[in-house]
Amino acid sequence: MKVGNIRIAFAFIKATEGTWMVDPEFDDNWENARKNGIIRGAYHFFLPNLSAKDQALKFVKTVKLRSGDLPPVVDVEDANGMSKAQVRQYTKEFLNLLEKNYKVRPILYTNKDFYKQYFLDQEDFKGYRFWIAHYHEADFEMPGDEKWQFWQHSDRGNITGINERVDFNVFNGDSMALRKLCVP
Repeated sequence: MKVGNIRIAFAFIKATEGTWMVDPEFDDNWENARKNGIIRGAYHFFLPNLSAKDQALKFVKTVKLRSGDLPPVVDVEDANGMSKAQVRQYTKEFLNLLEKNYKVRPILYTNKDFYKQYFLDQEDFKGYRFWIAHYHEADFEMPGDEKWQFWQHSDRGNITGINERVDFNVFNGDSMALRKLCVP
């Protein structure tokens, strides 16, 4: 799959949200990505005001990772009325539950401002790979010492066969580094 002269190498696919929702397109998108040779990753839209355990169960029940898939992703970008300490505590609990189940460290997705407010310089989140949303800029630097692994640079992408706008992401590395990141 190509957009202009750029080959789409990977895609993150929404799987679940909160404790109740499975994306109705997930199964088709998940299988079609693999069939088309696209490295796939699944993400959960995390709501810190709901049980981390119940959300993890929903995701694990929905997403069966295979060799060659990207690690699971936790998308957290809204505090939903929780304090900073609660957002950090419940996010970390969710990350730990996914890591215990899949035996691979998850990726943490958020936007630049949420990252600065909740995760920057927090020991509990050192060593996690970050996927950061920061749109419509020519370049992006993470605040602090961490390095971004994935950068969501646009929410206005067009891909043949998809009738709505999609997010565009880049990986901070080459194709070998991307494959090394995948589940063995």
